[in-house]
Amino acid sequence: MCFLPIPPPYRGQLLRLSLLLTLPFLFLPCSTAQQQANTDGAIVGQLRVARGGFLPDNVLVVLQTQGAQVGTTYADGEGKFYFEGLPGNVYHLVILEKGFQPLDIAVNVNPLVQHINHTYVELVPVDEKVKPRKTPGDVKGSNPAMVDPATLLSRFPKEAQKHYEKATELQQRGKQRPAIEEYRKALSIAPDMYFARNNVGSLYLQNQQFGNAEAEFLTVIEKNRADANAYFNLANVCLLTKRLDEATDFIQQGMTREPQSAFGHFLMGSVMLQKGKPEEAEKQLRAALEQDPAMVNAHLALANLYLQQKRNTEVVEELQSFLRQAPDSSYAPHARELLKKLRPEDTQK
Repeated sequence: MCFLPIPPPYRGQLLRLSLLLTLPFLFLPCSTAQQQANTDGAIVGQLRVARGGFLPDNVLVVLQTQGAQVGTTYADGEGKFYFEGLPGNVYHLVILEKGFQPLDIAVNVNPLVQHINHTYVELVPVDEKVKPRKTPGDVKGSNPAMVDPATLLSRFPKEAQKHYEKATELQQRGKQRPAIEEYRKALSIAPDMYFARNNVGSLYLQNQQFGNAEAEFLTVIEKNRADANAYFNLANVCLLTKRLDEATDFIQQGMTREPQSAFGHFLMGSVMLQKGKPEEAEKQLRAALEQDPAMVNAHLALANLYLQQKRNTEVVEELQSFLRQAPDSSYAPHARELLKKLRPEDTQK
């Protein structure tokens, strides 16, 4: 049986990362994911500003319980924050940000019922009325709270911005070593520019420098524990190096931070394929396409799955979907060749 090669999908969002994935053969060595105790809970938060306004820098989030402060953290440039190691209790998220109405939001943490508690917080300027907060179910897409890239970049020194912009230009032109050098210059000025470090790790990943890639992604997590992408990147590495259990752990940690991630579902589908769990693989890959129909590589992964099961009708459907969406892909000739063998009358597609 002739199986299709699966191209590396890039989750193309400027200032986020360039993820490399070759399904079902992925790359990147990683350390073992730490398991949280079953008796502890976590709060994953997302800040937004009413009417699509811009988030201020360094929003301080205070965690209290029974009137006592138990933790503080700063939201990252995209408004994400994270508290973990929380025993069951009622906690309060308190935000007293200048120019915005004060907030005190109760969160009931019960790890026996739900380990992760997702909280969406809307900051309302002092001159506006408070609006009802959206629940996670109100939001669709892999990253509903993505801030404007230019705004996120503007939070860092101008010299760092210049090096970052030059690095991304070099990366787009395929000049990887000079791009890494420019990213390094940006990071020397702004060590907290975690999205630049994600890009450095991704460049190492593309060149199969797995140790270097892992080190960058682990540093991203140290800088920004709320960011899902570093966890997905680490999962990608583990998957490519056949470390499937570790890949699963990292995907799960990423999904707790970004539950509707199409790429997270795609990664999990890839792991399930390699673990020989076709039903779960199909479920995850379908979920990836539901969240992001443009993730065309999921069609190729499904085609491979159906080939293994000799479900030729479904193979043809997936190949045709892939070719409609990506007719100029470097993998399109492979898809057409297989389609020709399955349905000679469709060679023109």
